Amino acid sequence: MIPGETIADLEREVAVFVRHEHAASGRLGRETYPDLTAAAYGLLAHLADRGRHRPTEIAEHMGIASPVVSRRLQLLETLGLIERFPVPNDARAYLVGLTDEGRRRVAEVQDVRGRRLEALLASWPEHDVRTFAELLAKFNGSAAGPARHCGATGGDGRG
Repeated sequence: MIPGETIADLEREVAVFVRHEHAASGRLGRETYPDLTAAAYGLLAHLADRGRHRPTEIAEHMGIASPVVSRRLQLLETLGLIERFPVPNDARAYLVGLTDEGRRRVAEVQDVRGRRLEALLASWPEHDVRTFAELLAKFNGSAAGPARHCGATGGDGRG
């Protein structure tokens, strides 16, 4: 059993991290692409990581209501960053995936974010950074749980 004080310390530090990261992501996004909100970029990054998916799968994975995801996807489609793909054997359903421009924008934002992280961690020994990445991956895996992963329904792995 983990002591309550340890959990409280962790909760506080995670909350601080989330607030800082959310603020930094918003700034970086606006500086890099003023037409992209942090939420819209989150959908782009999701598609870049996981390939084509149905909007309902994205909503379920991200814990966002389907109408909200639909509005964000509409914006991304209008900007030419995603496109729709038909689902074989289901004329009403579609998948969404990145366009070449969408992939380019995600790569550029990831590059900017990577340089920011590198600057923040410049004084850390490489071993500490590696350990932090491994522990954060372990935490994220625990937080995601089986119900929070996108299914492979209709996805072909391509963006």
